[in-house]
This record gives sequence, C-alpha cells and structure tokens, in this order.
Amino acid sequence: MVSADARWMQGEAAVDRRQWSVAETAYLDALALDPRHLPSLIGLSTLYSRQGKHVLAYQVLMRAIGVAPPHPGITYGLAQRLRYFNEFDALERCLADPRFATSAPVHVLARAVVMLSSIGAHEAAVRLAERAVERDPNSAPALYVRGNLHLFSGEPDLAELRYEQSLKADPRLYQNAWMLASVRTQTPESNHIDRLRRQLTEATPGKEGEAYLSYGLHKELHDIGDYAGAWVALERGCRVKRTHVDYAPDDEAAMVDQAIATFDADFLRDASQVEQPSVPIFILGMHRSGTTLLERMLSGHSNVADAGETGAFDAQVHLAADHHYANRFDATVLARVPGMDMEGIARGYARAAGWLSRGKPFFTEKLPMNFWNIGLIAKALPQAKIINLVRDPMDTCFSNLRTLFAGVATYSYDQSELAHFYLQYRRLMQHWLDVLPGRILQVSYDELVAAPDVVGQRVAEYCGLSYQTSIADVSRSSGRVATASAALARQGIRRDRGMVWRNYEAQLAPLSAGLSPFYT
Repeated sequence: MVSADARWMQGEAAVDRRQWSVAETAYLDALALDPRHLPSLIGLSTLYSRQGKHVLAYQVLMRAIGVAPPHPGITYGLAQRLRYFNEFDALERCLADPRFATSAPVHVLARAVVMLSSIGAHEAAVRLAERAVERDPNSAPALYVRGNLHLFSGEPDLAELRYEQSLKADPRLYQNAWMLASVRTQTPESNHIDRLRRQLTEATPGKEGEAYLSYGLHKELHDIGDYAGAWVALERGCRVKRTHVDYAPDDEAAMVDQAIATFDADFLRDASQVEQPSVPIFILGMHRSGTTLLERMLSGHSNVADAGETGAFDAQVHLAADHHYANRFDATVLARVPGMDMEGIARGYARAAGWLSRGKPFFTEKLPMNFWNIGLIAKALPQAKIINLVRDPMDTCFSNLRTLFAGVATYSYDQSELAHFYLQYRRLMQHWLDVLPGRILQVSYDELVAAPDVVGQRVAEYCGLSYQTSIADVSRSSGRVATASAALARQGIRRDRGMVWRNYEAQLAPLSAGLSPFYT
C-alpha cells in the first residue's frame, strides 16, 4: 500500500513540474491516508496560496495546529506558513518546540529568530538566538540576528560586538556594516568609512550588498558632516534599490481614487457590533513621521502593550476578501469590500488581540501603512483609536529617501516617485478626515517633540487613558524597538531631527518641486 509520505513526495515532485492538479490529488490522497500528515497539509496550503485560494489555503493550514512536526525542517515549513497568515500565537508555540532549537541547522534558527522578532515575540526570539549562537559561535547569520536583538533592547555596545563578530565570520554579510553605521552617531575620530569604501570595491555591483554598504556609507559621512560624499553614496544606494523593486506610481493614484469611491460616508455610517477584548490604538502615517516615538510614549503607560508592526488587521482583510496582498490592498480587495463580512473581520481580529495585547486593556498597532486601512478599521473596529502622525513633508520624505527599507516603502528610492506617493497619502488622509469626522486624531510631530507632556496628555485623553508621566520618558530602559528608529528611540525626545534635508537642498530639487503644493 502506498504511504502518505510517498504520495506527499509525489505531490512535491508535481509542484516542481508545475503540475498543479496532479500535486493537489497527491496531497489529498496523502491526507486521506493520514488526515494529520503535516507535510501534506503544508504542501496543500502552499499550493492553494499559489492558486489564489487564500481562504482554502488558510483552512487547510489550520488543520495542522496541534500536530507535532516530525522533523525540524517541517517545523520551519509550518512556521513559514503561520507567519504568512499572521497566526502569531500558533507561530510562537510552533517555534518553541525544544527539538527545533536543538536539531535545526543554525542558519535556519537565525531565520526563525527574524520571524519571532517581526511579530513582537522578543523574549522567544532572544532565547532562540542565544541557542543558535551557543550551538555555533561562528555562525554569521546567528550573530547578526543576535546583534539586532541587542540593538532593539537598547544594548548598542553588545550589538556592535555581535555585528563585528558576524562580519568577521562572513565578510560579505554586508547587513552588518549597514547596521554598525546606525548603532551610534559616527565621529571623525571613530567611524567605519574607510572599511565601507573598501567593502564597496569588493561587493558585487547591483546586488543587495552594494545597497547596504552605500546606505551605511551615506549615514557615516553624513554624521561627520561630509555632505557631498554622503549624497554620492545615497544616490548610489537608491539607484541600486530602485532596480530591485517593482513600483508603478500610477497604481498608487488609482488605488486612492478607488478607495475614495468605495469608502464614502454612507458606507461608513454603520459599523460592526463585535466587542474587542482590548482597545487597539492604530498609530499610522508615512514611514519616518514619528510613529515609533509615539508608540514608545504610549507603551510607557501601565495599561498599554506595544504590539509593534504586526499586519494583524491586514490578515483579517485577506480572509474576508479571499485574497492575499502585500503592504496595501489592491483593486481586487476594493472590488470585494461591499460584500465583505465586517463582523468576521472583527471576530478574527478579536482573537488576535488576545495575543497582541498581552492581557492589557489597550495595545498599540504601529504599522504606518495602515493609513490605507482606515475605512475598514473604522467599519470593523468602532472601538479602535486611530492616530495619524503628521511631519513636515520635506523632513518626512528625505528621511524616507535615506532609509533602507526591507520589503516596504518601494516608492522611496526615486525623488519624483517619493513626492508623488506623499501627495497620494495626503489625498487619502484628507478623505478619511472628511468622511470620519472626530474618529482620527491628528498629531503633529513638531508639536510632539516640542511639548511631549502636552501632546501626550491630549493623546491619552483621546485614547481614554489617564495621563501618566512615564509616557514622556522614552529614554527608559524597558521595552523594545524593532524598527528603523531603534538606535534613536532611547535617546530621549530629539529636537534636532528637523530640516536635515537643508544640507542637500540643491540635490533635492526634484523632491522639493514635487512637494511644492504643501509650501504655497
């Protein structure tokens, strides 16, 4: 008799040949023989995702919950699928299997650490990273992710040590050089500029390593005041990154048009009646507009948990639309909005909120691009608080331009495209303010840093929180920051971050021209 393992292997071979129906039959046969055959559940779920059958893929995967993986490789495959669907609780439990930490290859452990860190499971990530370094003290990927966790926890000296160790173990893991540049403000007496220039001569032209090194060199030259050299390095990094992303500015404008037409005042008048176990506080806006600072302030309150950048709300929209998207909804989702089950979105989010809130009555959801989702959030989660951070357009956009993002902000590597995206963001935000009067709190970044106590009190009142002085203490040692602002987040309220673009005013003429409507 053919075994479930044998039919699964035949399914995998059919996938390699892109014979989808043959693969589906093989996986289903394996599951008929063993309904808890984990490799086939993972394979079938992945196959359905490739075919655009998002709900079916999710339902198949959920049958795997509670099944003990027979092999570390299967554990990691399951974890990848759980991360795809933003099933955070199940993901954390999956990767907590002690057999995985003991038996999986160390480079696989490092990838799992990134997964855990990305969902805010910091303690679990640290435990797994420590185990990885313990098993192989010379593993460059393990040392790198351990360095990141040190940085997120406010331990810059230990972060630098791990990055240097990782770079020694693998001189071409250039992410280390990029992170070393960001750990602290470089000085003429202490920097990595010569090494970065040497590394750039060794990096493969046009590849990701050249981008990491170019952004790192820009940061260090900027720190020491060599703005001409810093600009050359930034241009080089942006040029490389732009070739790596698929971005069409016209698509962004079309999405805003369609969103405005879809989410009118009549559609938004009624909302879900599902109660949430904890109140989500959505902190959103453009990247680099101060969202991390505000989240760190709010997480200083004893009743607020910081969930970070989770994508938890998008996960429920994916299911409601039976369609997966990356970063923001697309035309398919918007076309399906009128028929979406908003109560289902609310119930699904309520299940996730138990994990996100860590038992506290409030929690932050700091995913900047949730500004696309405001209409859906207001419709499905009437209890939610929505805070939009507003920073000077040139300050915001230049900060985007000089930040090397991972998988997001694909608009940020060309000045004209960046300005165009900012215009679309402001256009959509104005629509939300018009159709949802009183629902959204606008917070000025400049006012926030100038008077954190005053603005903090206003934010607390809007959220339904009593004000606590700990809100303004962003330099406290507690908490973690796992964003591009990690190195700055513990330096207290910085009032010197505005107008940095003035050092590059002549070179930023295209950006300035694109943003001119906001300065007239």
